[in-house]
Amino acid sequence: MMHRAEMMNDHDALIDRLIAAQITDEHHPDFGGFLRSEMYHVEPRESGFRMSDLIVGYICQESRHYHDEAVAQAIRNVLVYMERHQRPDGCFDLSACNFASPPDTAFMVNSIFNAWWLMEKRCDEQTEWLKAPVLRFIETCAEGIAAGGFHTPNHRWAISACLKCAAKATGRKEFSDRADQYLAEGLDINEDGEFAERSAGNYNQVNDDQMLRLFIATGERRFLEASKANLEMMFNYIDPDGSVFTNNSTRQDNGRKVYLDTYYILFLLTGYFLRDAKLARAAEYMYQASRRHGKIPNGIEWLLLYEDLDGYGAAEDFDLAKVEQYSRVFPASRIARVRNGRYSWTMMEDRPNFFYFQSGALTMYLVIYSNLCDRRHFLGEKIQTIPGGYQMKSHAEGWYYKPFWPNLPDTSDWWAMDNPNTRERVQGAPLDTCVSVTDTGDGVDIAFDTDGIDRLPFRLEVGVLPCTVRGEQFLMEGKPGQSITLMNGAVELSTPAGDAITLSPAFCEHNVLARSTNAYPQSEEHFTIYMTDYTPVHRVLHVRTTPFAQRDLRGSSEKG
Repeated sequence: MMHRAEMMNDHDALIDRLIAAQITDEHHPDFGGFLRSEMYHVEPRESGFRMSDLIVGYICQESRHYHDEAVAQAIRNVLVYMERHQRPDGCFDLSACNFASPPDTAFMVNSIFNAWWLMEKRCDEQTEWLKAPVLRFIETCAEGIAAGGFHTPNHRWAISACLKCAAKATGRKEFSDRADQYLAEGLDINEDGEFAERSAGNYNQVNDDQMLRLFIATGERRFLEASKANLEMMFNYIDPDGSVFTNNSTRQDNGRKVYLDTYYILFLLTGYFLRDAKLARAAEYMYQASRRHGKIPNGIEWLLLYEDLDGYGAAEDFDLAKVEQYSRVFPASRIARVRNGRYSWTMMEDRPNFFYFQSGALTMYLVIYSNLCDRRHFLGEKIQTIPGGYQMKSHAEGWYYKPFWPNLPDTSDWWAMDNPNTRERVQGAPLDTCVSVTDTGDGVDIAFDTDGIDRLPFRLEVGVLPCTVRGEQFLMEGKPGQSITLMNGAVELSTPAGDAITLSPAFCEHNVLARSTNAYPQSEEHFTIYMTDYTPVHRVLHVRTTPFAQRDLRGSSEKG
């Protein structure tokens, strides 16, 4: 055994916390639920997840809670809670937003299936009593899930996986038939291996989990192939500190610091089912990366269910170049990702925060503010490959509306007029911007070039998480929400861990810091560095990963 004992020990500690958090006052309206102290709230759906956790410990002899009467009573209590809080249609609430929610109930029941499959293998005379109430609970939930609908793309696969598994457990074919109606829409994964919601920190892994469950229920390899495609894409989303790049996500994980612990079991299971030991070997990399960040991955129930899963593929060599050396464009996802050992960088189309650079765990991003009419920022239109890197261009139009005369609209209400589509315009001078990034082996060179309108205030905004900021004439702490405009020379950004980014040469032709409506805001979480110029702009910014002590990065502030 490689990790099963450690993961089981962590799971046992979770059960201890659950028992302490369970409401045991029989007169309390939430009797049997688990109080989340930070919210002073019992979440209906979450109590189902926690019931599954309790069952795993109670029926598996690897747990110190095996056959523990206190855990048995906690399970009986939560079954009472679930019965009392189940909506008439069979579904449960996600109190933050979704009530009587089929998809959220499906996620919960999928977790309970982890315990159910173990119960089918592990239940003995002392635990057999569990099967009937749990199966009845699964069936009543599945009835509500089958009758209901969904909100977001990933919900379809959670519902489908749940109903396919419920059909096998209950023998009710109508559950499977309903799942087929969702699956007939086709899987929303593109040629890059990315699911529709582009959410590397959350919903990619949610979808991979559902693909695995669909395979377990149906035996169809296409679901494994979808999971594999997404996981192989994820090799190019791993940053130098072992975190996952999330700044192109379209969901709530955007910009969050997320690590690899939740991907461990997905890589392991997908490799195991495909008999792809090299893919499974990546799981060991995920496990060790998680442990370096103080996290023990979840998934003990899978290691208990498939007894030869723990360590599967770990004897194979893992090619670290998969995560430490790559350069790839994902056209459908409109992103380019580059990793060169201890640093990584990213370009994104159609985003104000179009560029990210990370050295170790220190991350910075760039925004170009160049306000022309209704265009506030540089928004890259298409990533193009250039020698040693990538390039993006954008085109902004200068314009003014003309009067409708003589064909007047039927209304004087400005907001009822179809101005963008029907009112003629006077064209003004445009702004064409090109940003080229080339990798230098110890960082990047970023060239900024503009054509078109002249004397337009151009502002480069560098956002960096709190760090020490050192210039040639100053030393300060870069605090969240604060900013500085650099005049010239070089600046070093550094952390106590030794991560560093140096920028040179700085430039400053003005201090115009106005920000119009709908502009990308100055971050309240980052320290912002401003560099300014007037168009036409022809500048090159050198970004390096070595601190002042190792390099002389002083540079001229002259245009070049």
